[in-house]
Amino acid sequence: MPLPLRAALGAAALTLLPTLGLACSTANTGARCITVAAQPAAEVQPTVLRSASVATPLVDVGEVLPRGRYNIILNADYYGLPPVRDGWVYMRVGQDAFRVDWRSHTVLERVTDRVAANF
Repeated sequence: MPLPLRAALGAAALTLLPTLGLACSTANTGARCITVAAQPAAEVQPTVLRSASVATPLVDVGEVLPRGRYNIILNADYYGLPPVRDGWVYMRVGQDAFRVDWRSHTVLERVTDRVAANF
């Protein structure tokens, strides 16, 4: 804050304190006091944030994915997922990650909630 503005605020506060009947705990030290009056709290409406992937995944467990339409997730450990094994892979469908059987392309499990923030 620029020094002239700081001085003006300090002077204004010193002139208002006696008017408001407020005392400063450091007044006897020669330090300037600034008091901020409490304002009534505005009523805050709670906001619920929902991810589109949580509400409506594009596919369900048990569905067969069309070949060539969705991407395989490589480097599963980079996204915090366990390594791929036993003939299944991870695939990205929209904003979701799924564990999918490689041969049949059947969706085995939705794993979006297990991926790291960098997904």
